[in-house]
Amino acid sequence: MAVSRRRFLGTVAGGSLALTPPGRVVEALQSSRDVFAHGVASGDPLEDRVILWTRVSGGRGDVEVHWWVANDPEMRSVIGRGSVVTNSTRDFTVKVEASSLRPGTTYYYQFSGLDVPSPIGRTKTLPVGDIDRVRLAVVSCSNLPYGYFNVYRCLAQRPDLDAVLHLGDYLYEYKNGRYGDGTALNRVPMPDKEMVTLKDYRIRHAQYKADLDSQAMLRQHPLIAVWDDHESANNSWMDGAENHDPDEGEGDWLKRRAASVKAYYEWMPIRENRSARQLQIYRSFRYGELVDLIMLDTRLTGRDEQVDRDNTVAVQDSNRSLLGDTQEAWLFGELEESMKNGTQWRVLGQQVFFGAQAPSDEIRNSDVWDGYQGNRNRIFDFIEKHTLENLV
Repeated sequence: MAVSRRRFLGTVAGGSLALTPPGRVVEALQSSRDVFAHGVASGDPLEDRVILWTRVSGGRGDVEVHWWVANDPEMRSVIGRGSVVTNSTRDFTVKVEASSLRPGTTYYYQFSGLDVPSPIGRTKTLPVGDIDRVRLAVVSCSNLPYGYFNVYRCLAQRPDLDAVLHLGDYLYEYKNGRYGDGTALNRVPMPDKEMVTLKDYRIRHAQYKADLDSQAMLRQHPLIAVWDDHESANNSWMDGAENHDPDEGEGDWLKRRAASVKAYYEWMPIRENRSARQLQIYRSFRYGELVDLIMLDTRLTGRDEQVDRDNTVAVQDSNRSLLGDTQEAWLFGELEESMKNGTQWRVLGQQVFFGAQAPSDEIRNSDVWDGYQGNRNRIFDFIEKHTLENLV
């Protein structure tokens, strides 16, 4: 069952506010919109757990936030609860891991902060065993000044989805007019300059999360996301980016990259592995015996710098990598494990074109796998050696 804004209002009005005069109900609902101005979200589901996310606006110092998970959209059959403290060190974002859940089950969740309830979200855990179907929505390249996020609204109206995959470019770093002009639609990027500092990245993430179509989608479905380049800077690689110039006052790349990564983890419902580097965003999800979803990072973890597309020697150089040695070894291990487990399908969630973009040997874009043919050939060789089938 989808949780619409109307259902949320009815649930709140029919619960703790049932005996409150109508004017006070309106005030309470407005308070919810003010305190939880960026909505709620869930992500990175596993068989028995899922990440829950929100942000508290208007807080000062340490803010205690309570959370609940229930079997029903009215939040009456609560099966899990807890509390967490947030503050300015993480931009007042909140991220908790709800655990001890049942596989393949839809749950509902809610937060409360500053004595105000949040909207109610809906999420779903991964299934186990023999299943007939997995239905995933795939989105990417969401550039706010280009127009409205109508697709997000459409996905919010699809209760049959198991999850939404965002394959990168969740937001863009440019100032208004550089890559789309949002003036006419009142969708001017904030701040109206290129993102460079942690404050810049936080403000831009906040603006994207304030979009009502985005909030509707995130309220309804768990999100499985990975970054591409524009979450940091265009055509980024391990040690730099095309759209980063220290001589133009943009500072050290590693500091800018760290700022973008910190803001991403703060503002996205993604699991944080504190025993590993935050840059290690690649991970996998198993949908029963039907699909192994393997999410890759083709940007920040191990990518070598792009070369000119006419430099055929460098393009074919087997020593150049788009994934990096560690991630490539991990990928091969995941594929081998998937075959060993008898999973029917393997799906790679990644950011750039894998196949050749031209029927000839012409390289049209060296930023995609065409520009890293040695790395791509190793993957092809692995597929052939292991007679790997049903890889998407």
